[in-house]
Amino acid sequence: MENDYPELPEYIQELIRSGEGIEEIRLDGEGNWFHNGEPFTNERIIDFFNRSVNLSRDGRFVLHYGEFVYPIVVEDTPVFVTGVVVEGFGPMEDIRLCLSTGDEEYLDTRTLYYRQESGLYCYVRNGRMPAKFKRSPSYQLLERLEESDDTFYLIIRGEKIVLTEKRTD
Repeated sequence: MENDYPELPEYIQELIRSGEGIEEIRLDGEGNWFHNGEPFTNERIIDFFNRSVNLSRDGRFVLHYGEFVYPIVVEDTPVFVTGVVVEGFGPMEDIRLCLSTGDEEYLDTRTLYYRQESGLYCYVRNGRMPAKFKRSPSYQLLERLEESDDTFYLIIRGEKIVLTEKRTD
């Protein structure tokens, strides 16, 4: 049998193969962590999980810390944008993102997109992981929202970033 989870410890792989299952750790669409349906409340554990989120070689989301690797269920995105810092202005402007992982990185405007009913997203970690903007940082960018006859867009670094086309129905 091919190893579906190459990074997972053998005992966890065996539980998955046997059908017994493993205890579920879930990250919901708002960035809240759950263990078998019960919310985590300990901020240190939540922070540890946020900093440990990673992608396995086969494209599954896991908690990864040192030699420890454990599969997780991600309802929307594994990373959240928790803050936005605008530096400079016009074509010299940069937007620094504060992430739930504790990292900061600059927004790659080519990866910015909007999903109806869900909100504003981009890709982080060199384009490897999707990230959802929490409400406050989303509003901070959406203050710049403009519209043409057929699109909604933002102006960042003097560039027009189309988020969505207007519906014609």
